[in-house]
Amino acid sequence: MSELTTNQNRRNLRWQLLTTVSALSLVAACAEAQAADKPVLWIELGGQFERLNGLEDPFAPPFTQLSPVPGPYSPFSPADVQKPSIYSYGIEGKVTLRPEGSKWDISLGIRYGRSNNSKNIHQQTQVTTRYPQNNPYCGAHCPPYKYKNAPRFSDVRAKNRESHTVIDFNVGRDVGLGLVSTTASFGVRMANFSSKSSADIIARPNVFFSSSAFFHLHNPTHTDYMAQADSQRSFQGFGPSLSWDGNIPVLGGEDGTMTFDWGVNAAVLFGRQKAKGSHQTIARHYTGVATGTPPPGVSLVYDNPALPHNRSRSVAIPNVGGMAGISFRYAAAKVSFGYRADMFFGAMDMGIDARDTKDRNFYGPFATVSIGLGG
Repeated sequence: MSELTTNQNRRNLRWQLLTTVSALSLVAACAEAQAADKPVLWIELGGQFERLNGLEDPFAPPFTQLSPVPGPYSPFSPADVQKPSIYSYGIEGKVTLRPEGSKWDISLGIRYGRSNNSKNIHQQTQVTTRYPQNNPYCGAHCPPYKYKNAPRFSDVRAKNRESHTVIDFNVGRDVGLGLVSTTASFGVRMANFSSKSSADIIARPNVFFSSSAFFHLHNPTHTDYMAQADSQRSFQGFGPSLSWDGNIPVLGGEDGTMTFDWGVNAAVLFGRQKAKGSHQTIARHYTGVATGTPPPGVSLVYDNPALPHNRSRSVAIPNVGGMAGISFRYAAAKVSFGYRADMFFGAMDMGIDARDTKDRNFYGPFATVSIGLGG
């Protein structure tokens, strides 16, 4: 009970500190503003296409890691089929208030992205045949029996889903130097990352032959494996942030200007990192040609029941990022194109049976359109 109370007190203290910072920022912006007819409001909308790093570990029971690699695991191994998409797409928006006559601005921005993929890969080797040796009891008069080998195969179904949301509240001050316009900002950043995955594996990686004394034949024997896993992972946190961005005029005049834009940002996010799920495996061994219901010659090798895992930990996640691009600026509009990177170190627990933290990083191009209102 004392631990729960302590954690609750810490969360309350963080919210109080962040609320105080936000309130002081608003007061500073308003105090700096001069009288004006109307404030200038900028509305920005856009989208991004990003590459993801820090993906989850595949579910890889021992029968999927045989060496040498069996035919049914080529060209796609069960681990390959489970790989999530390395790309995501999303939208973003931002509202900025810039009081006339003030060197301060206030902004609220949100960025959302997601990725989904689903795979079902069935791989099977060609079925071979075996002919019996001459039967000593009937010699050459035996009918030409032909026995087929049991097929070797793997069937893997995998689903992955990922989403991320980043919200920024910032108060910035213009610290421009001559023709170079730069803004230093401080505020609060919030992030929410989540991922879900599932895998179903059925495999018969190898088939062997057992001798039959009567016909001198080789009947197929094999072991069939089944496995299933589900996982859910998340991080939610917030913390103080700093950023510095600017633009340099490249071309243009009174009607419009093309600028080179740049920016860097840093934050520390305090929050909760979670990972939960379960997995199970079953193996059955089949001896000889088994027919009937239930089939004879079947033995249970193992039946591992669902093994759950559920981890939760308080963490502090460092975050750094940067962007570069170009903008076409007009009196009440702006169109921007650029490339952005945002890195959250150790944000996600991507392990299965044991904790395995990985960075959650985003890299990719973006485009935005901004409209200015008022003034």
